[in-house]
Amino acid sequence: MKSGEERSHSMLEIVATPIGNLGDISTRAKTAFEKADLIACEDTRQTKKLCALLGLSVRAKLLAYHDHNGAQMRPKLLQALTQGEHVVLVSDAGTPLISDPGYKLVEACHEQQIPVSSLPGPSAPITALTLSGLPSDRFMFHGFLPTSSSQLKSQLSDIAGLEITHIWFESPRRLPASLSALQDMLGNRMAVVARELTKLHEEIRRAPLSDLVAHYQVAGPPKGEIVLLVDGRSLSNGQSAEDITVLLEQALSEKSLKDAVLEITSLTGLPKRQIYQKALALTKKD
Repeated sequence: MKSGEERSHSMLEIVATPIGNLGDISTRAKTAFEKADLIACEDTRQTKKLCALLGLSVRAKLLAYHDHNGAQMRPKLLQALTQGEHVVLVSDAGTPLISDPGYKLVEACHEQQIPVSSLPGPSAPITALTLSGLPSDRFMFHGFLPTSSSQLKSQLSDIAGLEITHIWFESPRRLPASLSALQDMLGNRMAVVARELTKLHEEIRRAPLSDLVAHYQVAGPPKGEIVLLVDGRSLSNGQSAEDITVLLEQALSEKSLKDAVLEITSLTGLPKRQIYQKALALTKKD
């Protein structure tokens, strides 16, 4: 196989583009744009604008490839590749295949033994993770938070016990309600709202979920693109299951079930549902 500098035809190249700051474009990405025969874009208008802003001389044909037309466009892209063309795959911003359908094209290329190469670069989830101050040795990217209440509860229930950092994309409009749902389902964990990454108004707001909920209830939805991160399950104060039972029994002796659950949820950072079920079991024993 030819070296990376010599690759120009019969190859799919996955090219990362800036998530905000144009200075983050790589030299390899610029070369790929200028040598490509065909560029598969999430939105051709955005890619044309990017090329113009970067001053690139692009001869390639731009073709829209996204969630809604993937099944129809993949055969055309594969045909171009089998005919010896150099195809570049880009998203509107960041690294392709992260929360978009590009992996199906890569899968098809592997099945047809078409070479695939990746030109690494900006990625909003990874950028947010490095800025968050949350554990970065184990993490999971979940895409966008589900818009359906039942799907959201199902997802959060599935991941509540995982001791990893969780990462989502979220819209500004939905952020306040989503933070409240996360606190309710996961407990009062440390969380980060990363906004407008690499841009002029970049903001990293790091606080327990309860504080973030209170902030956005007053401030309202923020502006810009958002990455939301939440700490994984942990007993930061070192409580064992027995310790939690003792704490809960004491709280129940002094407070209503609802107030006791809220207190122990806040203290331990465990999911509210988990503490509630344990509290119900304890009250039934009485």
